[in-house]
Amino acid sequence: MPVEAAALLSLAKSGRAQGSLEYIMMVAAASIVIVLALAMVVKLKGSVPNGITVNGTNQSISQAISGELGSLARNGV
Repeated sequence: MPVEAAALLSLAKSGRAQGSLEYIMMVAAASIVIVLALAMVVKLKGSVPNGITVNGTNQSISQAISGELGSLARNGV
């Protein structure tokens, strides 16, 4: 019986080691995905324009849209 117990104990230890290794690999994969997503967000943030030139004047995009919508409303389109 002690030989069987030792074999079962070694099997249990290797199962726990495999489980913890799988857990570490899942955490590492999730970390890589998070880092890649953050890198993409930071990269895209730099490419978004925050100002526009309309008729030679610098305006924010919201001001330019507001002006265009106001002129459309005044013209009755």
